[in-house]
Amino acid sequence: MRILDILARLEEHYPTALACEWDNVGLLAGDGEAACTGIQLALDVTDAAIDQAVRNGANLIVTHHPVIFRPIKALTPLQPVYRAVQRGLAIISFHTNLDIAAGGVNDCLAAAVGVTGCAPLCADGLGRVGTPHRVCGPADYARHVRQCLGAGGVRCAPGSRTVQRVAICSGAGGDLVDAAVAAGADTLLVGEAKYSEFLYARQRDVTLIAAGHYATEVVVLPALKEVLAGTGPIFLTDEQDVEVFL
Repeated sequence: MRILDILARLEEHYPTALACEWDNVGLLAGDGEAACTGIQLALDVTDAAIDQAVRNGANLIVTHHPVIFRPIKALTPLQPVYRAVQRGLAIISFHTNLDIAAGGVNDCLAAAVGVTGCAPLCADGLGRVGTPHRVCGPADYARHVRQCLGAGGVRCAPGSRTVQRVAICSGAGGDLVDAAVAAGADTLLVGEAKYSEFLYARQRDVTLIAAGHYATEVVVLPALKEVLAGTGPIFLTDEQDVEVFL
């Protein structure tokens, strides 16, 4: 299969038309007409992903975070895209379209923590809101999330209410407190949040849990592997979260 055929397979499940207008998704580096010798799946184009792709004989890295996001004015060896192309690798990145699409990051996160009956949280399709695995207190729910995601730790601003309806947004999402309130949620689970967003969540009496950007998004990689099954050798990048709780 060509690399463009891999792109087409991904497009069937996570259409690039769903991506936010500010995003940068699709084939971002490399020759789409080249035959695909293997696929390395990763959240980011890191040294580990590049090295493992080369070692595995894969010439395509598929990531969630775009390897090129802001305009590039110069290419140097410090940039991952430079190092990847130098080693003959193509890169496909599916970002907000992978967040929004059915079966994408947010659905995988909901499944991982046991949130069911999900509907989109925002009008653009970002986030999910649904019913937790059981009714419990905020602290117990934060511990449940940590265990389910294998997170090194979680940050939590507990509200006064029991957890009965959960809004989720993988990665950054601390600015969605009002959206959670509008959806009738008492709890908002995100990857990361600012101090001011924790303060605002407390003001709105919403339990805000930040479980880490990596931990809330790495859950999608097995789903990507399943979608790409049959296209050739597929490898998951062996890499740890960069945030370490000591």
